[in-house]
Amino acid sequence: MAGRKATGSPGVTRENLADAALLLLEREGPKGLSMRKVAAEVGVQAASLYWHIRNKEELLDLASDALWEGYTPLPPGRTATADTWRDCLATASRRLRTHLLTHAGAVRVLAGRFAPGTRSPGPMEEMLALLRRAGFGPADTADAAYTLLTWVQGFVLHEAVPMSAAEEHGASPQEAAAEARERLAGLPADRYPHLVELAGELSGPGMDSRFEFGLARLLDGLEVLRGR
Repeated sequence: MAGRKATGSPGVTRENLADAALLLLEREGPKGLSMRKVAAEVGVQAASLYWHIRNKEELLDLASDALWEGYTPLPPGRTATADTWRDCLATASRRLRTHLLTHAGAVRVLAGRFAPGTRSPGPMEEMLALLRRAGFGPADTADAAYTLLTWVQGFVLHEAVPMSAAEEHGASPQEAAAEARERLAGLPADRYPHLVELAGELSGPGMDSRFEFGLARLLDGLEVLRGR
């Protein structure tokens, strides 16, 4: 509990618990996360966890912060300027998508959670600095960062969920998309003319293309905002 010394659980830290919770979410999904299982991961009894956290919700807070471990918006040595901000934001967004996809099981539970700890402030600071160097004002910087981060998280969340029962039961994403395309194309054309006409476009192209389209439109909007 808050205010207690963490006696009785030597070697266990909040960082250990965060890592264990994140691992369980990735491995087993939301149903696999419990105080008992986290305790087993770090090699202690479940009762020992309560010296560090109050409940499962605090455990989720720790995991949401740990999710940012290892993410850096830009490669080492690269810095955004007023001339390169768009390319840098695109790079940061692509790197975030790649990073979150490596934790797709956890993203399904943690997307939208905002509980800064010891690991998320670094990436957050770098993203805000990127926008400020690009010339955005304080309020626009906060709004732009929020919009980009939540859009990428939402996109990854969409990717992390099986497209249909077919994919859930072993079909590839391409096979699941082909099944959806056939269903749309087979609808009565007199009643659903646009669904039939666009069946191929709606079930494709791939997610990379979808991501780049959405990202470009977001950056277009930010460019207008920055110019204004």
